[in-house]
Amino acid sequence: MNLPGSNLSRAPGPAVALLLLGLAGVPAAAQMPGGALNADDGTGAIKVCSPVAMPRWRSMTPVPQTWTFLDCMGFSGEMGASHFQLGCLFTNVTPYAQKYAWGPMVPIEKAALAKPQPPVPNCGW
Repeated sequence: MNLPGSNLSRAPGPAVALLLLGLAGVPAAAQMPGGALNADDGTGAIKVCSPVAMPRWRSMTPVPQTWTFLDCMGFSGEMGASHFQLGCLFTNVTPYAQKYAWGPMVPIEKAALAKPQPPVPNCGW
């Protein structure tokens, strides 16, 4: 469908549409620089689990607020990844701040269990 004055002919892909749906209906609130956020506190923050198989591929998956570091590590291993990252996407941030944050790349191994690596600012990881 291509209506005059509309961009419906250039609709976003399913992943983008899902992400935008998650952002819709979230009330606005300011982000404190460097402060910890909760994904459900009205900041519009979305937790993201990113499995990585270096250097071949990376995936970004929006996950429920209840997911933990261990959930992301387990999911990443099931996807065939060698590493993973915890991430946050923000709807509302202070002026000139990034709308995303990533923790360090973590290898999927037993030693990783002792040191969760959340992004800063954190969205509930």
